[in-house]
Amino acid sequence: MKITTLRPENFRKMLTAAFLCVMIPWTGCGRSGNASTRLGDLKALPAAEPPELPMDQQTEQKLDPLTRSDVDLYLKVMRAAAGRVNNPLPGDTATLDAARKILAARAVDRIPTQQEVTTLQRANLVALSMDQIVAEEMKLDGRTYRGIAEAVEAVVPNPDLDVAPADTGSPAADRGLTPLERRLDDVNAANKLFLAPYRGEIQKLIAVVRNPASLPK
Repeated sequence: MKITTLRPENFRKMLTAAFLCVMIPWTGCGRSGNASTRLGDLKALPAAEPPELPMDQQTEQKLDPLTRSDVDLYLKVMRAAAGRVNNPLPGDTATLDAARKILAARAVDRIPTQQEVTTLQRANLVALSMDQIVAEEMKLDGRTYRGIAEAVEAVVPNPDLDVAPADTGSPAADRGLTPLERRLDDVNAANKLFLAPYRGEIQKLIAVVRNPASLPK
């Protein structure tokens, strides 16, 4: 029987989805009934995204082994992000405060406005992905940075979360894996060895930047 572990990048997607679904019940996530009377209100919500691939087929990860310049870039961004989490800018604090007010208003069972949804999405980034905000402000290519971050965090997971890291004990064998999975196995094995000297600092940074306790409630 094949057991698929939840990759760190997919855990964050799941956590983001859970935040928007559980914290905003009036958007219709997980609800039934009264659908026909709310169609007009739903026009205010963003268009639904196409269905995603199964979790074990998703990756934004860099598919080649990490280099020293990749790690230097990741550490530069994450150090800045951790510093900003510990000493938030006024705009970050205002975003989290606004999100808390929006969530507190859910008891009235109203549909959130487009602006409120945008505020909640921004608050989610502030709480769990400050590095993406910092990378954007540094004018870095977002896709390139995310690919590096996913590669790092696939083999150096958040020590405060119960998420199994990728199996990088040996190169991929003939276990019925797809070509992509085999390539990721090999890359992760190489990255795990390469990142060993940086592991302690990376885990400390991840624990600060990706702390679910920072999510507005």
